[in-house]
Amino acid sequence: MTFLKERFLVILGFWICLVVLVCIGILDFLRAIQIQNTQLTAVLIWWLSLFLLGILTFPIIRKVLRNFGDQSYLFSKIFALVLLTYLTWILSHLFSYSIATITAALAILLFCSILVQRKYALRLKIRSVVEGELIFLSIFLFFLLIRAYRPEIGGLDVGMVGEKWMDFAFLNAVGRSNYFPPIDPWFSSRVIDCYYYFGYLATSILVKITTIKASIAYNLAVATYAALLGSAVFGIAANICRKKSCGWIAVLFVLFIGNLGILAPLWIEMSKGINFFQVLTTPNFSYFWIPSRVVPDGITEFPFFTYILGDLHPHLVAMPFQMLVLALLLELFCEKNFVENRFMLMFLPLCLGFLIPLNSWDYFTYAMLLLGIIAVKVRGMGIRRSSILSFGLILASLVLYLPFFLEFRPKAIEGIELVTGGRTPVYSLVAMFGIFLLLLFSWLLFSIKNFFAKNFFFKERFYFVHLLILFGVAAILIPEVVYFKSGFYSSAVDRGNTIFKFYLQAWLLLGIASTFIVCQLKEKIERKSLKTVFFVMFTVLLIISALYPVLAVNSWTGGFGLEPTLDGIGYMKERDDYQGEYQAIEWLNENVENAIILEAVEDEERRTDYCRPGRISASTGLQTVIGWPWHEFLWRRDEEVWRRADDVKEIYSTDNVSLALSLLNKYNVSYVYVGRQERVLYEAEGLAKFESNYFEEVFCKEGVEIYRVEKVTFP
Repeated sequence: MTFLKERFLVILGFWICLVVLVCIGILDFLRAIQIQNTQLTAVLIWWLSLFLLGILTFPIIRKVLRNFGDQSYLFSKIFALVLLTYLTWILSHLFSYSIATITAALAILLFCSILVQRKYALRLKIRSVVEGELIFLSIFLFFLLIRAYRPEIGGLDVGMVGEKWMDFAFLNAVGRSNYFPPIDPWFSSRVIDCYYYFGYLATSILVKITTIKASIAYNLAVATYAALLGSAVFGIAANICRKKSCGWIAVLFVLFIGNLGILAPLWIEMSKGINFFQVLTTPNFSYFWIPSRVVPDGITEFPFFTYILGDLHPHLVAMPFQMLVLALLLELFCEKNFVENRFMLMFLPLCLGFLIPLNSWDYFTYAMLLLGIIAVKVRGMGIRRSSILSFGLILASLVLYLPFFLEFRPKAIEGIELVTGGRTPVYSLVAMFGIFLLLLFSWLLFSIKNFFAKNFFFKERFYFVHLLILFGVAAILIPEVVYFKSGFYSSAVDRGNTIFKFYLQAWLLLGIASTFIVCQLKEKIERKSLKTVFFVMFTVLLIISALYPVLAVNSWTGGFGLEPTLDGIGYMKERDDYQGEYQAIEWLNENVENAIILEAVEDEERRTDYCRPGRISASTGLQTVIGWPWHEFLWRRDEEVWRRADDVKEIYSTDNVSLALSLLNKYNVSYVYVGRQERVLYEAEGLAKFESNYFEEVFCKEGVEIYRVEKVTFP
């Protein structure tokens, strides 16, 4: 059996496992969809909106990525989101953030696209559109199915890990904002001026365009960004390797495998005497979680984990936009005289700079990669010209986002520290990047052997892949030298957060480079014995890596045993401890435009973050006095956070109406929320004051009351 056939069978076996898992859930999913046809309509409207945005901007992206040919369509949706988000953001500084402003931005896009189309008469082949949509939809529906079986937006109280309440809060708050920076839902009368928010803005624009409920759109967005990442990775790999089949291998490497850390929970379970079949078929949370923590005190997320966890965080949203920038850099690299591609030079700074308000960690890596590419091409340009170009592109990427810099006051990063101990063990690196390290080592041996082969290292794509490897390895090594001090619990946790950000970048870069290596070694290794050794090692690591998505999905969804839905807060209608809250949230969304509300700042177990506190403000986007205090303190470094938390408790607890009204007026609170959470935490005597004439009951259902505060001044 040839190497190609063997590799095909391994990959085919992996996909069969995934298809089986998908099919298990599809029957229940379709049955539920017959009842929940509004959610099916939402899916169709969401996809159609993205499709039309991609078609709208195709003439422009076709000229920008002219070496990609019709495969530039794979980037059209991401490119459309960049342009639409940027134009809406700029126009919102002049007018306001509204559907009218988004419409104006769309009109500008349409006008520019028509101009480009009329001038260049570009043709979009139907086959390219169909292929692009099949790639997008296959990935989108796969992750949407997972979201349907685990859609909850919640915290520890509903068995969720992560920061979904925070992401939902920011998404809804951006939607309620009239200007930028957007309002901070968890710190009343303030704005989000110490955290990047473009990921929430891009998603909010889609919510406004489609008019889909935010609790449904949240899950649609997670699946969308996964599909956009897969589409972009496919396009880049197919272009570098000049084979479409390599595009699917890249999608596999980047998006559909896990790390070797899955062996740890498997070994733990098998050491208990459980047979291998039971281990593989029994859902176990550790299968999902442990591989994301293979470095001591570090976060080792990789794309598949990130997208099934489903936190709509900046790092999740940013991955497809990183790939758009990488595609532009590949275009820059492959152009014989890239100065002539004015479209590329115009939009490269826009897309590169977009990473700053999206997920600032990514900007520095890709800015350095840009400089590295220009340095490689310096021979043909001259030092003076290349220096001017480098400076111009970097400067433009910063100037285009000048309003963001003028408004941005980050306090979470306190500086850069040298790592003096506790570096990453070798076994952790192998567990995280094992399959990529094998391919890189094999490529190194092969490259040394063929170093003097004619033209081996003088093809453009070889240079580019080597740059990807260089920067991917650099991203792994940076946390071994320095870390960003963020004010977490310890320097080890600070370093773990730095590992988290850079390892994700490394995974993307090395995943694409590894695709090229596999395709090359398949053709270049001539000795049968060497090919067999390489194939056996590669197959073993691939099978282990492929175990993660199968086991993690089964564990995360509970074996697809629950009723599927896309409504992230739909569980509130079914749980006794959330009785009345879904209806209360709907009432607030329908009847309150912009106001400050009051809700409990802790739960019955005295937890303030990662749990139920802040759920009402998160679900509506309305500002509350204080939401998650530890997060707000981390962002703001302001002692007022703790004073607010104490004041909230005082308002609910005191039976002194005058004191309560004085504090409510201090924070300009318009509505007081009293639900099950507040009744558990605070004595009935304190809550009884809300029945006085100074408060008007405007909502009462299933144990939830909402009171409007009368504005009274006490002497």
